[in-house]
Amino acid sequence: MKFRWDQRVPPEWQHPKPPPVWVYLVLFLVIAGVCLAYTVITWPAGKPVGSPEFTRSALAVPFTFWLTICAALYSSFYDGLAFEAAVRNAARWHLLVRWQRLSRAGMAVLDSVILTPEADLAERMLKLEGSPPENPGKVMLLGGLDATHVASRVSSLLETLLTPLAARLAEASRSNSFEIVMQCDRQEWSTDVKAVWERLKLPGRPCVRWIDNDRNVNFAENWFTDKSDSPFASSHYAVDGTPKYRLVVAWHLNDDAPGIAPATSEAAVALLLGSRALVQEKPELKRQAWLLRQVVGEADQVDRSLALLLNAAQAPRERIRHFWHSRLKGLAQHATLGAVRDADLKIDAHALDPAIGPQAPVARWVLQALAGKMALYGQGAQLVALPHEDGVALNLVVKELPSVDAPWKTDYEYNLFPAVELVACVAMWVFGMLLSPDKAWGTFETVFTSVMVVVVILCGGWRILAQRLYADDVWRQYG
Repeated sequence: MKFRWDQRVPPEWQHPKPPPVWVYLVLFLVIAGVCLAYTVITWPAGKPVGSPEFTRSALAVPFTFWLTICAALYSSFYDGLAFEAAVRNAARWHLLVRWQRLSRAGMAVLDSVILTPEADLAERMLKLEGSPPENPGKVMLLGGLDATHVASRVSSLLETLLTPLAARLAEASRSNSFEIVMQCDRQEWSTDVKAVWERLKLPGRPCVRWIDNDRNVNFAENWFTDKSDSPFASSHYAVDGTPKYRLVVAWHLNDDAPGIAPATSEAAVALLLGSRALVQEKPELKRQAWLLRQVVGEADQVDRSLALLLNAAQAPRERIRHFWHSRLKGLAQHATLGAVRDADLKIDAHALDPAIGPQAPVARWVLQALAGKMALYGQGAQLVALPHEDGVALNLVVKELPSVDAPWKTDYEYNLFPAVELVACVAMWVFGMLLSPDKAWGTFETVFTSVMVVVVILCGGWRILAQRLYADDVWRQYG
């Protein structure tokens, strides 16, 4: 089922109130009075009133009839309506909880390494340390790589990225649920990744996948849909093929071809990501931040996309303090900046391009890593905007994954056992037995008892069926 940001959630069904006690008291007085008067009027002269027949006619018969009427009244005007409201509200609660969990899904950033032409870029852009870098329009290169040829620089770059992560990568590789995803210009550079992996003496031979620079991935969805994701990919059951650990390595190095002036600055990033299942399995696992589900919309609809994102309450509005963006041009840039301004957020904007020059597609990962680092540094939730093939992608980066805030109420609880109907049928059966003209068990008693048993079974069956009908109706309209 495809996730919808504009999920409709029905209002809560009102829980009915039971009939007041005085109604039952009035019914008892009326029924008991009528039966007592009828018994006295029709009682044979000279027959003692202390006989069992008088007690049965004047007290037992009206009491069982009254109990039958009360149970039927309670079932019709309260229990049946309360059962329907409880079933629908329970389905509504599950719908809301499911949507909140999906809207707040994402991946944990366990660790990261960022290489940019300017050192301490995130801290400086937020003015935590030093002064913000200013290099608008300047194509900048990465320093500190022990090579000049692009192929050799890739190897040196990868070693620089992976060395600080070696300990955590070794742990991830031993989990048997780990893969490397690289996003760069050439697929054949996967051999360099494997070579550096062996040079660092990391365990195992991890799967290395390549995605081209035009590919945008959503943190809350499957990145790959081929059958190699899971041995159960063809099953009717939903199997999450996302590995528990995923290392994303993305970089851009300018070509060393003579006579071709580079158009974008160099940058590289490595992010060790953990799935939600991993964090649930190991809640004590250290992590920097969470990359939450992205909302994607056309450039002229950014205000609507931002409103949907904020309404999902991935983070309190007052906790969103910084806004990162890069590579937005024309309508996308102006519409995004305007939408953020009109959203009434107390937020500081940070553009990557004026800081370190025009950016390559690797900026999509650099921004996420920078935002995650600042979330770890206690700078609140971070809003990130990036160009997308369908317009503009927005997402939040938060330090802690928000929990579901849909409290369960006791009014949502219900019982499939037809207790009230059983009381009514038992009382009706006793009433019938008291009125039976035969002193011994006969055809009337057998037929009447059978009818009551069938009624109880039908009431139980209807309750089970009604529960399915009410819940399915909610999911059909809103799910």
